[in-house]
Amino acid sequence: MDTVADVVRRLWGLCNFLRDDGISYHEYLSELSTLLFLKLAEERAIGVQLAGVPSWTSLAHTSDAELLSSYRQMIWDARTAANPKIREIFSETETRLKSPHALRKLVTGISEIDWYTDRSHIVGDIYEGLIEKNASESRYGAGQYFTPRALVEAMVAVTQPTHSDSVYDPAAGTAGFLISAAAASQAGNDYAKIAGQELVPDVHRMALMNIMIHGFEGDLGVGDTLSLSPERLAVTLCLTNPPFGVRGGLAPNQQNLLQYPTSNKQLAFLQHAYTSLEEGGRAAVVVPDNVLFESGVASSIRSHMLDNYNVHTILRLPPGIFYATGVRTSVLFFAKTQPTETVWTYDLRSGGTSYTKKRQLSSSDLKYFISSYGPDPLGMSPREESETFYSTSRKELGTLGETLDIPSPRSFTHVPGLTPELMVDSLIEQLQSALDMARDMAQIISEPYSRDLPR
Repeated sequence: MDTVADVVRRLWGLCNFLRDDGISYHEYLSELSTLLFLKLAEERAIGVQLAGVPSWTSLAHTSDAELLSSYRQMIWDARTAANPKIREIFSETETRLKSPHALRKLVTGISEIDWYTDRSHIVGDIYEGLIEKNASESRYGAGQYFTPRALVEAMVAVTQPTHSDSVYDPAAGTAGFLISAAAASQAGNDYAKIAGQELVPDVHRMALMNIMIHGFEGDLGVGDTLSLSPERLAVTLCLTNPPFGVRGGLAPNQQNLLQYPTSNKQLAFLQHAYTSLEEGGRAAVVVPDNVLFESGVASSIRSHMLDNYNVHTILRLPPGIFYATGVRTSVLFFAKTQPTETVWTYDLRSGGTSYTKKRQLSSSDLKYFISSYGPDPLGMSPREESETFYSTSRKELGTLGETLDIPSPRSFTHVPGLTPELMVDSLIEQLQSALDMARDMAQIISEPYSRDLPR
């Protein structure tokens, strides 16, 4: 049985045929995702949605002479299919493949993979694995951040979506939060209403595929979230990991939708998230730590949230869980129920565990957080302080300048999971990353007009 990691390695190996056919790094995922969807659609028996579109089996048995033309026709049939969701997925799809030999290798390689397992999130997992491969092997990177599956599941577990919820992700990515929420909320054929927005067309297409492969339906738009009025949404649950490390001027129409105008898109997304909630709604939002302590607009936003929302829990995440970045992040859990009285901080950082490619964040790392959070999805369960879980009153926050970046008041005598081997692995990865960046910069400087620069 192939694991997701095995599948990613095998699919990345198939990219050699794409490269030989003149396909660039940035086009790999689009080409692969189309083929993967057609194959998985057959495996998951969603032929009703694909009615009128030739099957994967028929493509696999097409002669080499007819293969490329048959594949192009297959894409065209999907673009004009009766099912509107299929039309939406394939509306902008085309193939840049020129060689039937390359396409045959791809079709054969995908057919040989063991797909006969019920892996939840397989499309998203594989896609994210390919994104990471792309980022690590291309000096230009992918420009995308993806949320570790264990963190997605923990955020969904404590917020407890039900079939009566409306769940929203303003930065949907491949729809991992929405699919997890739908699955957790499912009662018979009923599940939470899921909706979201994704800026990047190729990622949006992958999200639509992912939702359909899992047997769910949702309202997922493509375009700029910050140009939408969040007040019209009135959702009961917002789960999101917005893009961070992104600054740039917002257009006047975007600024007009913000209570606290800012050029910082992290702060704009946070405002969008809390404004999207209906009365009694709840949210879990991944933020970079600067949101928790910066002055100026960030401070005004924090004060507004503390005065108007119950910012009841902060999960401090360790560095290293998002690939290719050293940004420190946390998860804010809040509800539109009452002003904040007490903020509880669960510190997954002060324990010192080092996360690397060999030691990734897992569900076991978050089990104690889930139990400490308690059974109330609004964060109102009775709680007990511990070495990693501590409370801060609103009055104490005032004396701290209302910063939410609250380190543990306790010293750690035991560092779980941190071994000399992991420390060495982490150091090697950081040094290798720095060396790769230096080499890439040197090459860019010496070859400014290299043919493989993005065009």
